[in-house]
Amino acid sequence: MQTRDIPREQWLRFFDDFSRNHEGWIVTLEVLGSDIGDQEEADRLPLVGISADLKASENRIEIIVGGRPDVDVTRFINGPKHVWVKEPRIPGDEAIEVESEDGIKTLLNFRHVRPEETERQLPTGA
Repeated sequence: MQTRDIPREQWLRFFDDFSRNHEGWIVTLEVLGSDIGDQEEADRLPLVGISADLKASENRIEIIVGGRPDVDVTRFINGPKHVWVKEPRIPGDEAIEVESEDGIKTLLNFRHVRPEETERQLPTGA
């Protein structure tokens, strides 16, 4: 995978475009930190969207997966300082990593689903 740093001034547009193009794709959401270890917050749920609110009073990124009343996970990343996108060798296997000022990293992995896996499918054209 090739990793690309997304400059802060591009976050709003990047997340808007990325969310529009990846809505409903199956993801795993993990939080990594030296004091908390590796914690999985969501597994095999559809992406609802990612947004950035960079006003001084907010300064956060919001990731929403699930999108149903019975399964809805929202992760707020306060004080984000870096955003990377890992571009895939295989379509559907990209990842987004966000590091906050406190050193905690949030990792959103998109999982390529083979055609024979019928439980969840990526949107056509993936």
